[in-house]
Amino acid sequence: MKATRFRKKSKFNKNVVVIPIATLSAFTIALISFGSYVSHKEKTSVRYAEAATLDMSVYETASGNEQEVSEVTSDTSDLLEDTVLLDGRVDAEVEDEMAYTVTWFESAIPLYTNNNVNLRLGPDTSYDVVSVLLYGTQVVATGSTDNGWYAIDYDGQTLFVTDAYIQDTEPEPLVKTASPVTSASDIIFVGDSRTVGMEYAVKNDDYTWLCEVGKGYYWFKENIDLVDDYAKPGTKVIINLGVNDLGNASKYVELINSYVDLWTSEGMEIYYSAVTPVGDTTVTNEQIEKFNQSLKSGLDSRITWIDSYSYLTENGFSSSDGLHYNNATYTSLYNYYISIVG
Repeated sequence: MKATRFRKKSKFNKNVVVIPIATLSAFTIALISFGSYVSHKEKTSVRYAEAATLDMSVYETASGNEQEVSEVTSDTSDLLEDTVLLDGRVDAEVEDEMAYTVTWFESAIPLYTNNNVNLRLGPDTSYDVVSVLLYGTQVVATGSTDNGWYAIDYDGQTLFVTDAYIQDTEPEPLVKTASPVTSASDIIFVGDSRTVGMEYAVKNDDYTWLCEVGKGYYWFKENIDLVDDYAKPGTKVIINLGVNDLGNASKYVELINSYVDLWTSEGMEIYYSAVTPVGDTTVTNEQIEKFNQSLKSGLDSRITWIDSYSYLTENGFSSSDGLHYNNATYTSLYNYYISIVG
């Protein structure tokens, strides 16, 4: 299997031009040594002889003047292990930026997602999200990195996904038939993929879990009557929805408030859990805080607010993709819920 170094997102100093060692011919090195380049006090523009292969150009701005830096590469897909500065010194900062090794498989491997997971341009959460793979999606892995990511062939492009939510067998469908509660102390959890993750983490079948990956307001509106179907006097209902559609805050308020009379008349206790914080995703914690404030101020006073956002913010959480938590975080949040409703 072939191993390739993968460079992190560039943080090079503006006055440094980086040249991969493996791409420098003796002729090119000689050109550099004899000063066949034009230097500027604040910015260096390097232009090589026509014999060199110029595969990419990087534009940066220094003191308001845009200069072109051309980097010599033999093959842009063959990422290299070492770099040198123009004066021949190995740059420790640059070497640190090239921190990942991708080992390419001899043949592609079919794998499956076991949760919603971000698909990124590189093997780290600092890279931009290109798409989101839903639970149960089959992917074609072409390699793996030494920091726990898979290289995925996605529409002819190589992208990366964390191995935390990837498995080699197709997961069971998430559409579940909930059993009616049998005790007045039972709890119903209503939510999206985060609630699905909590269910799998705590594995408590004594409670009812009405949850599905990637869902939000419209799914809740279609299935809200299930709450009444699976409850009886004394049942506690914990709702945690909104991270997938933060713009629907007013719709959530209107829908839930319209059911409060029915639910409370049947002896149910209703709780709404704040949307919890994210790491590096396409939504921001500022947007989440705005959503939470709208829900908290707009929901009927008979609905108890659970400030799970502050709980995780103060106690910490762990997430490999910025959106979904690890089992320890889900278990901690679950215990927090039980301490409030129990």
